[in-house]
This record gives sequence, structure tokens and C-alpha cells, in this order.
Amino acid sequence: MATHQAEFFHPRRLGHVNLWVEDLARSERFYNEQCGLTVEFTEPDLIATFLGTGQTPHDLGMIQTTNGIDRFGRDGILQLPGSIGQQVGLNHLAWELENEADLVAGFKRLQDHAIETDMTVDHQVAHSVYLFDPDGNYNEFYCDTVQNWREVLHGEMDLITSHWDPLSAEPFVEGRYERHPQLRIVDAAPLHPQRVTHAVIQSANVDRLVDFYTRIAGLTVVARDCEVVYFSGSHASYNYNLVIVPAPSAAYGHAAFQIADESALDSAIEKLSDNSVFDVIELPWKRSLFLTDPDGLTSEWYVSRAAPRELRKRGDVALLLAS
Repeated sequence: MATHQAEFFHPRRLGHVNLWVEDLARSERFYNEQCGLTVEFTEPDLIATFLGTGQTPHDLGMIQTTNGIDRFGRDGILQLPGSIGQQVGLNHLAWELENEADLVAGFKRLQDHAIETDMTVDHQVAHSVYLFDPDGNYNEFYCDTVQNWREVLHGEMDLITSHWDPLSAEPFVEGRYERHPQLRIVDAAPLHPQRVTHAVIQSANVDRLVDFYTRIAGLTVVARDCEVVYFSGSHASYNYNLVIVPAPSAAYGHAAFQIADESALDSAIEKLSDNSVFDVIELPWKRSLFLTDPDGLTSEWYVSRAAPRELRKRGDVALLLAS
């Protein structure tokens, strides 16, 4: 097991995954009605929906593809250039930091080392710094600015995002994330997820990404198995928050959501229609249901098992699914 001292950021956990989708209403129905994520708030002018379990303001964000048309946030900020988001897939991974002081300190270190950021923004309940990893995956490093976020974001919202200058004021040092979150379920949905725990991405140059996600993102390598690398933040209740799987080219794999127990997973498998079930994986270290959404993107809904993970013993299960 390896450890690493963060040089730039030091995330607590993966806060959410954000996707580009082709038809926002269609994807919202799938993740709400089939997957059991609550619609926390929407941003119609951005063509975006934010769903979650209650752990954070959202576990999963979705934005409709741009079709080459710019979209603007508050005060005229160019939030989504039409040059991005033209294909379905990963928009960004979001990493939750302890407080604003940590976020600003990381931003200053990026400046000191001439590492380029894409933008710094105020999302009303969070301040964020965005930058790309070497494979082009977009990453958001953020801190919560409002603990009772549901008082600010709920239902249909006007444009949320505006510019934020990290150096404009003394940053606060207290953690404003919710310490006792109110979890929510969609009763009628087959699945009742508890939280998003990690994301899986593929890369043709794993070592290059390991350098980014340790040296810059500040994650810790907690395991390596069959050339697959597992990373965690500082939050002790998560085994890992990011998995990088070797592959011929860079690609988004999936987001993984934790389910309460195997009986809950059994119930979900029974209720889901056959055409939505991509695969059910039975391994000594986990049991997983993989679903394919309307855009063909995969998500994992899983229960951990007590046996240690040994990917060489995965049988005919693909490395991407077994990790």
C-alpha cells in the first residue's frame, strides 16, 4: 500500500459525477424512476438536472449535450462553450474538500507551479476550481459554502453559476458540508442507493494519471491489482473513490453507487425490466448490478463482500466490471 502527501488539493471524497446526456428528460426519468435517485433541483436554462441520495447536494449531475451552442451562467459567464459536450459521456468528476481555505491554498499552489485551471466559479452552495487531467477528463475541486443546501437549491432554479475569485477575500476554515445528511429514497423505484462511492475510468497511460491524481488531485493510492489502481480521499468511510483501469484508449467507465445489502439488491434485480439490466456480477469481494442508461452509459449498483479483492481470480468477468 502506498501513501502520498498532497501538493495541491486534498479531497475528502468523490462528491458527484456529472454526465453529458442526449435527452435530459429521458435520462432524468431513468435515473429517478429506475435507479432511485431523487431529483434535488434542476437548472432549465442550462438544460441540467441534479439527482442524489441526500449525502451531498447531488450524487449525479446531468447536462444535455451542447450541439455546438454556447450556454451562459449568471452575469454572462460562459459556463458551457459549444465546443465541449458534443458527445454523451463524462462531463466531470467532483472532489469535495474540507473547507475554502484548503481550496484556495490548492489554487494558489497551481498558480505558483504555472498549472493551468479552466475556470473558478461560485455555484451558490459551493466554490469550485476546474481543471483537466492528462487524458482530458474534467475535474472539479470544490468546497461547500452552505451547510443547509436544500434551503438554497430546490425545484426549478434560475441560473446558478457565476464567476468566483479565490483571492478576493479571506477564505473560511470551517467545513460546511452536511455532517448528518438526510438520506432520501424514491419509494417506487427498484433501487434505493445510499451514496455514490467511486468512479471508474480507463487509460492507456495509467502511470501518467497516477501522477496527476496523487501529486495534483491529492488522492492516495490504496491498492494496485492487475495494473488497476485504486485511490481514496481522506474520508474514512469510503474504501476508495477512483479506479483507473488500463485500456487501449482513455474512456469513461462508470459511476458506482452503494446499496444497503444483498437482499435490497435481489429485490432490485427482480423489479428491473430485462432490457435495462446490463449484467449481474458475482465475485467474492462484491456483487454488482450494471445498468445501461438511455445513452448507453453504464452505472454500477453494488454491495461489498468480505473476501479480499483478487482480480486475477475474476474468471471471465471483464477487468472494467470486476474492479
